[in-house]
Amino acid sequence: MGLSIQYITKDDTIEKTSRGGDVPGDVTFTWYDYNSFGDKEQLVDDFGFRDIKLEDEMVKNYRPAYFNNEDYQLLICHVIDQETLEAHAVNICVMQDIIITFHNGVLDEFIDIAKIIKNKQDDLEVDIALHILLATVDQYFDIVHDIEDEVISFEEKHADEKKGRDLTSKIFDVKRKVFRVKRVIIPMEELAEKFEEQDDIFNSTQSGDLLDRVNSKIDRQKLIIQFSEEMIDELKDNYISYNTYRMNKIISVLTLISAVFLPLTLITGIYGMNFEIMPELKWDIGYYLSLALMLIISASMLGFFKYKGWM
Repeated sequence: MGLSIQYITKDDTIEKTSRGGDVPGDVTFTWYDYNSFGDKEQLVDDFGFRDIKLEDEMVKNYRPAYFNNEDYQLLICHVIDQETLEAHAVNICVMQDIIITFHNGVLDEFIDIAKIIKNKQDDLEVDIALHILLATVDQYFDIVHDIEDEVISFEEKHADEKKGRDLTSKIFDVKRKVFRVKRVIIPMEELAEKFEEQDDIFNSTQSGDLLDRVNSKIDRQKLIIQFSEEMIDELKDNYISYNTYRMNKIISVLTLISAVFLPLTLITGIYGMNFEIMPELKWDIGYYLSLALMLIISASMLGFFKYKGWM
């Protein structure tokens, strides 16, 4: 169980506690931070939520979501693990002068809570929700830049690959990383748009500025992802084209070899037949004549192929 509560008293001081019963009745703002998915039942009991669609480790959608209720606004965004690229939900419930966060981990390491509260304006709960969204989107930059660097490094190492090594698995590993990040970042734009449509909760200039920053960062990340995807696709196309060309060359050589040996096989087949009356078999120079004939045919065919530009 991990509940952290921060509230602003009527004297504009910031206090902390871990028990809901310690929060005075005359506070101007309260933040309930449930930092373990094991706190879900406690959260539901504390606030009487019954049909709230919280996401945790058991209920995973991997897609940012927005739900509008008469009593609260629920935003679900995701942080991405930089090592595994797994998405972990951060549920943000916005109520009048109250904000509730439900997630795994310590949010203090993710966002400067005290700084936001000290610079409070009207609609503080909306600003904190937007600050969390902004911090979430900021965290994506490390991920997308790592992927971009990996794609560029891959291009530098393998763009001129001529050794016939199979790079398909490596290409799809990079594409899988892009996909796992893309499925989290792209829907964030939709989440921001749905939240922005709630005109009745955006009453401060700061809220609008924060939302603009969120959208701006998402746009930049989309460009990075698009650039990475295009580079991967070009690398894949180049690799497939080169391998197709290489395979065609191999097949061409094998076809020419088969074509050269076809008449030679015919000659050996004819003189390998067990007929008694075959005058050439009695000739003293028959063996040497057949070898010479084979050599002449082979040289003539190779010269013809060279003349036609087939080899």
